[in-house]
Amino acid sequence: MRQRSRKFAGIFIILALLIIYPAIASVIYDKLLTGTPTWVLLLYFAIVGFAWAIPAGIVIKWMAKPNVNNPRIKDNN
Repeated sequence: MRQRSRKFAGIFIILALLIIYPAIASVIYDKLLTGTPTWVLLLYFAIVGFAWAIPAGIVIKWMAKPNVNNPRIKDNN
């Protein structure tokens, strides 16, 4: 897959991540953490608030990979 195609697909993957991830985090909070002490909530939201960067970073790294020199693929750039 060319880098241009990976970037195009990566945009949609990251958008999906930014929609689905907070929804899951909110459901976990609503179902499991309602009524817990404030320090637990602070710790949970601190971890969850930064944890989305791990999968997003993996996708961005994948998007930034250079093209493979394959003689069958004609590069029009």
